[in-house]
Amino acid sequence: MRISAIDLGSNAVRMIVAEWQGDRFEILKKYRIPLRLGADVFHEGQISTQTLQQAEKYFCEFADINKKMKVVRCRAVATSATRESRNKLEFIQKIKNTSNIQLEVIDGLTEAKLIFDAVKHRVDLRKKQVLLIDVGGGSVEITHSDKGVLKSTQSFPLGTVRMLEHLQKRKMSEHHIRIALGDLLTPVVEFFDKNLNGMALDFAVGTGGNMECMARLKVQLLMDMSNEYLLTSEVGQIFERLLAIPLRDRITHYGLRSDRADVIVPATAVVESTLRQAGIDKMVIPGIGLRDGLLYSLV
Repeated sequence: MRISAIDLGSNAVRMIVAEWQGDRFEILKKYRIPLRLGADVFHEGQISTQTLQQAEKYFCEFADINKKMKVVRCRAVATSATRESRNKLEFIQKIKNTSNIQLEVIDGLTEAKLIFDAVKHRVDLRKKQVLLIDVGGGSVEITHSDKGVLKSTQSFPLGTVRMLEHLQKRKMSEHHIRIALGDLLTPVVEFFDKNLNGMALDFAVGTGGNMECMARLKVQLLMDMSNEYLLTSEVGQIFERLLAIPLRDRITHYGLRSDRADVIVPATAVVESTLRQAGIDKMVIPGIGLRDGLLYSLV
């Protein structure tokens, strides 16, 4: 059975096509297209006409891919930026009219549960106290897993595109990101106090494109080939190294996409701060995200 999943985030839209073989997936194709909905929504409150037209074009291409690859089921979801947009209903209807793909707007809790389901299939969470962290463009989902059972989860407005807009409004540069994070992290600390109550956590699991980028940067910047995990201290080192590298050099010298080269700085800052607040030394990077959770939801 061939199935596909589409994740319309705040910084990009991703599609994955896979074949379910009874007990596992064979990934056939992955696509990622830069489409920064968050730049519109977090600044103007709604999706612009230009961005809407781009989205219609990309979703028509996804529909063609589904047809050519004989996909029998497709689930498409939109997250933080879309759910906060004033014109989301118009946006969803236009996507449906042009591509015949029904876009489902999900809340942060649903997003976290889908990611948790994907992680359970890839990482052994049994007998462990684990924190799941997913850093997107609009929000950050933090989930506590108690011996493989989802105990608590919350979505925080600390996404990377949102953080960049926050800095721009305050006329601050990325060098001020830790200062800006100060007050914004208060709800995260309250979440830990309420749900963990000083509990010792074994490790964290980082999901999504920003985490995978950090794992690659560990190899490039720290010359460490063990990119399946990151130590909290290494996340801090990557943050400091990135600040010293001009944006254009991150693209030309380190191969970062232009729409990743800027957001990776707030991503590392948020992750480092979250790990330190939770008292965690190590974060596993399994190379999965919301798309994988969507695939499991289809079978």
